Amino acid sequence: MKRLPTIRDLRSEILELLRTSKSPVQLIDISKRLRVRADSEEYDHLRDLLTVMSEEGALMRHSRRRYSLPMQMSEGLRGVLTTYHDNATVKTDDPEMPIVHIRRQHMLTALDGDTVLVRPHAIPKDRKVRGEVVAVVERSLHPISGSIEYDGAFYYLIPDEAKYHVDFLISEKNLNGAKPGDKAMATFVRWEHANASPEAMIKEVLGTSGKAAVEFAAIRKEFRLPQSFPSSVEAQAASYPQPPSKAPKGRTDLRKELIITIDPVDARDFDDALSLKELENGNMELGVHIADVSHYVTEGSALDVEALKRGNSTYLVDGVVPMLPEHLSNDICSLVPNKPRFAYSVFMEYTAKGVRKNYRIEETLIESKRRYSYEEAQQVIETGKGDNVELIIELHKLAKTLFSLRMKNGGIDFETQEVKFILDENQMPVRAIVKTRTDATSLVEECMLAANRTVAEHLHVLKQAWKTKELPPYVYRIHDQPDKEKMEAAVGVVRALGFDVPSGKLTPVQINNILAQAANRVEKPVVNTLFLRSMAKAVYAEHNIGHFGLGFADYAHFTSPIRRYPDLYVHRALKEYAKGQPDRKRWNDLREMASIVGDQCSLTERAAVEAERASVKCAQTILAREHIGSDHVGYVTGVAQFGVFVTLQDLMIEGLLHIRDINDDYYVWDEKRMRLYGRKNKRVFRYGSLVRIRIAKANVEKRMIDLVLSLDQTGLEETVEVIEEVKKTTAKRTPKRRTRES
Repeated sequence: MKRLPTIRDLRSEILELLRTSKSPVQLIDISKRLRVRADSEEYDHLRDLLTVMSEEGALMRHSRRRYSLPMQMSEGLRGVLTTYHDNATVKTDDPEMPIVHIRRQHMLTALDGDTVLVRPHAIPKDRKVRGEVVAVVERSLHPISGSIEYDGAFYYLIPDEAKYHVDFLISEKNLNGAKPGDKAMATFVRWEHANASPEAMIKEVLGTSGKAAVEFAAIRKEFRLPQSFPSSVEAQAASYPQPPSKAPKGRTDLRKELIITIDPVDARDFDDALSLKELENGNMELGVHIADVSHYVTEGSALDVEALKRGNSTYLVDGVVPMLPEHLSNDICSLVPNKPRFAYSVFMEYTAKGVRKNYRIEETLIESKRRYSYEEAQQVIETGKGDNVELIIELHKLAKTLFSLRMKNGGIDFETQEVKFILDENQMPVRAIVKTRTDATSLVEECMLAANRTVAEHLHVLKQAWKTKELPPYVYRIHDQPDKEKMEAAVGVVRALGFDVPSGKLTPVQINNILAQAANRVEKPVVNTLFLRSMAKAVYAEHNIGHFGLGFADYAHFTSPIRRYPDLYVHRALKEYAKGQPDRKRWNDLREMASIVGDQCSLTERAAVEAERASVKCAQTILAREHIGSDHVGYVTGVAQFGVFVTLQDLMIEGLLHIRDINDDYYVWDEKRMRLYGRKNKRVFRYGSLVRIRIAKANVEKRMIDLVLSLDQTGLEETVEVIEEVKKTTAKRTPKRRTRES
């Protein structure tokens, strides 16, 4: 793609001309001001373009061939552009048009992350608002990772991320030592015309493109994940000694209590521990003991500033980017066995039916008596044998009771699959292991949910005690109602799969019934994914609207302060409120800080999720590269007009089966039922369809996997049954790592 700087972008020039005009402008005057000769082919193009733009609603056409911008849209709407496939959206502050959809041909020179000015087209009823970019207000500073190519005349950076729909021209003076075949990081320089190439500058060469270690390193650079901590932060962390063996004043000494941890086998930071004992009245007291990070990371310190900047730990295929330095996260704060550790504990008294009757929150000194992996705890649950068997079995019983009660009261039982990649000494992915829910992981999850809910409901007790009009400042974990359009789309697809879906707005109980229908069917992961995608995203906020997915009216994150900053804020707030009601100035300061923390940590969490997905996709593509030409059974996880996405059952890799490569028939896109079907052979590709495919191509740099159909499509059901049995066995050995509680 050569640079063509002389090509004009007439659409952009027309919009700019009319934006600065106070009255409608005639066609002839537009041509003169744009220096388009009336006897030229360009004039015919200008006239046709004005007609098209008028029909789209981007312009208003008046008598005598006069044109202007729609009055209510003359200034345009401002927002950040997010690209996906060939289109984009702009999120605005306009309540009537919060989302404007942009086709690629209407994006001008805007790139993902740019702040732009958009002008909506005519607004259709009950349909999404479309529009076009009329100006780029501010360019994104996001680094661009990609591979260097040379076409014999020009050097280009081929971006790794699909969100960039163009390649970037690199002048020789901006190569900075990069050569064809290199993986490099670049920054945007300029983009003058939509029909020319944007320009970029190489800032860092990472190594040979395609190597696993280089690709993983590029992801860290691409998402601006820090490689190390500032020296002042490391120094402050290193200054803290080991906790004392005697409980300081104000801490409850629990070192003699039977307290255990249950974590992934490869975990290095243990931020939660559990205890359970029977009370004299026959009720059970559950103790959830959380690492007291706030004792060390004090408000406004260098550690605190850096932790808030990071917001959370980020879990990548090749390692973790931690929120706190290792001396704290893996040692001083970590609840390692047989060592005294400061904790912040929540004690909850439950009846046999799972009703919480009482609770208390205390600063404690604990000493974990035993560290269990999920596999070890699962074995105790299944066999009824092992150390502390009575404790683990009783915790398991309580967890099942709490889960049943949560489902009854509106919680949704989503079950997802997560994949862990085994790497060799060169960071090459050699195989993928499926991680699914087990009794042991559910045990820990329910206990953490109970603690998180209790500390959120505690605010109502404080409000009543202090007789205040509002709840004390806090950072909540909130989850809004599902998006109506997304839910309707999911319901339509699920119905087309043959599931019994009631009409009207679905309740959590009804969603659970549908998920239960899918429990033993091959479409199970697809149905779970469809409903999950229809849900709103859970975020952090200083205001509370409840948590729809969990069915909780009050919910906050408390149980992972080593890897989540909102939990650290909640710890500090609870400790301060335990001393009494803050004065008005401090109240306002805490409320302002809660708002800052909510916004910042919602952003860092979203960035972490994107980085983790990119890391997984990179590993999948590298693994697929080692299996090019081999046949696999998979199921359809996505359907679009251009093809179907298929997840391979044995490798847990998702690739694209492009419609151009399905050459046994002419396939028609059925948007209403979200499927492709053959006109002659009546073959249907829909969500959950089984298919045997071959890996045709794996582009590691682009993180894209291309699939083609295998010639043999027989025996699919039997093959899937064998694979599912293998996956279940593997899942028991390798349970899902707990990274978040909703």
